[in-house]
Amino acid sequence: MTGSVLLARQPIVDRSGGVVAHELLFRDAADASLSAADGFARTAAVIERAFGDLGVDAVLEGADGAINCTGEFLYSDFLAMLPPERFILEVLEDTELTPKLGTRCAELRRAGFRIALDDVRSVTPNLAAFLRHVDIVKVDWPFVPRADVADLVAHFKDQKKLVLAEKVEERADHQVALTAGCELFQGYFFARPQLLSAKKIPPTFAAVFQALNLLINEATTAEIERCLKSAPSLVLQILRLANSSRYNRASNEAITSIAQAVTRVGTQQLVRWCGILLYGEVSAGAGITDPLMQLVHRRAIFMERAGKSLGMDTGFCQAAYLTGLLSLAHIPSGLPLNEFVFSLPVSDRIRQAITHREGALGDLLSIAESLERGHTLDRSAALATFGADVIGRLVPLFCQP
Repeated sequence: MTGSVLLARQPIVDRSGGVVAHELLFRDAADASLSAADGFARTAAVIERAFGDLGVDAVLEGADGAINCTGEFLYSDFLAMLPPERFILEVLEDTELTPKLGTRCAELRRAGFRIALDDVRSVTPNLAAFLRHVDIVKVDWPFVPRADVADLVAHFKDQKKLVLAEKVEERADHQVALTAGCELFQGYFFARPQLLSAKKIPPTFAAVFQALNLLINEATTAEIERCLKSAPSLVLQILRLANSSRYNRASNEAITSIAQAVTRVGTQQLVRWCGILLYGEVSAGAGITDPLMQLVHRRAIFMERAGKSLGMDTGFCQAAYLTGLLSLAHIPSGLPLNEFVFSLPVSDRIRQAITHREGALGDLLSIAESLERGHTLDRSAALATFGADVIGRLVPLFCQP
């Protein structure tokens, strides 16, 4: 089925009016003026559309990019899809600025990302303590009393932060922001969000699952290439991804084959990409994508980490990740669990783990589900499979972001 995929971008300009970045914004095809989905899924959809459907270099046109991030998304390994030197991660205004989040932002900054605080209206104690983990402060211009503007901007500049005046709509507001010392600007006075669109032919679930299964099981590049040849829409997305500056910096040579694209992007990144495809672009208005995507991402990562912590071999840990990732995929597919799972090109032990909680993978999946519900672990099943100390080892691991 063919449809339209939408993405909006709004420029961020410097004091001379030059475009230095674009904030990328989710838009719903049903209503281009609204962001119908929330949080984690919306950001994942922005990444998928920018990289897979439109091409990120065409979207950014030489400028940097900025994306809105929930606290949960800042811990996501989906961020590894982004070229850190080109992206600003905007911490949304309703995010709790905890010391743990500060540590995570410090890690992201060391990796090359810039961190921005969105919709700042005043200096709260939590914000003041968090500032050392931030590069850019976005001042919510219409909601700051003009008598307070100069002092607020001066405070952030004293802390060596770039100050961005956002939602600037009038020439007079721009002049006030310039006089106050703001370095960056954004708002309708400069440009309204520009809507970008492309025709979308979504890869089928079967094609994504087959590719994911081959990647997890370390198939050869030739085997992956043969699989992808039957899924042209997935090939197109991977070619766009491979041709982006994230992967093409070492060479000016364009990607000309599927095998070359797979090699350049790498299997780990392609696994992440398939994960985004599975859960990130299910109907934005369905109301299940955001919590579902967060849950399945957390489950898959926990099961992989748990396998490593319990001393299981690499093959088991990879199967654990895939089991967690696929364990809820029947929901967006709309098919009954058994019918859906037995249509997948995965091993019998993964099928039995998902449908009947059988084997070590099934026990680990049951443990993940119990922890998600806040239940006490069933010691008999856990002890029989993984040993006497499993409870003490897995509960703290589950609590990690």
